[in-house]
Amino acid sequence: MQPDPVNNSRSTPRVRLMAMAVVACIVLVAFTERPTFTGFASGLVGFLGFVLVALAALGRFWTSLFIAGRKDATLVQAGPYAACRHPLYLLSLVGTFGLGLVTRSVVLLLALTGIAALLHVGAMRAEDALLESTHGAAARRYREQVPALIPDRSRYSVPELLEIQPRVVWKAVLDAGSLLLALALLQAAHGLQHAGAFAPWWRLP
Repeated sequence: MQPDPVNNSRSTPRVRLMAMAVVACIVLVAFTERPTFTGFASGLVGFLGFVLVALAALGRFWTSLFIAGRKDATLVQAGPYAACRHPLYLLSLVGTFGLGLVTRSVVLLLALTGIAALLHVGAMRAEDALLESTHGAAARRYREQVPALIPDRSRYSVPELLEIQPRVVWKAVLDAGSLLLALALLQAAHGLQHAGAFAPWWRLP
């Protein structure tokens, strides 16, 4: 019940671009001074970033169980998909914002979040169009009734039974783990730079 190969190939460039942006942020965090958040503010911002990334990772794990292996072929409207049409993208944006906070740089926060927003907006439009072309009137009704990103909590519902295969769970674990790994690497880069392990190249706001 893995995502179909077509969907995989369609999302691969977006995933790679986001991975490159995160790697670039890790390098910049290691080799730049970021004096905007210092002392208590730095700790608070870092903790908030950690919370957002952790919530995003858990949320993506839960949401993936409803969609993995069914995406595009089935019009999924249960669980998180009952409350909004693109919960995975919403959680990705929350996680990316959290990673941006962990950088302790306004520039990196805006850059990382901006890149994620641009990539995900295009992907959401493409997926809406694909679902409508595949499922017709049912997809149009779903689009009219369910918000794209801001969840309508009154609509949230979980079925009594949900068929899940082990490899779907494993993929969801890897997906959540990638966010947590990025968080750990950013925190390590910040800690090492703050400890003087790397000579700063320049200052970032």
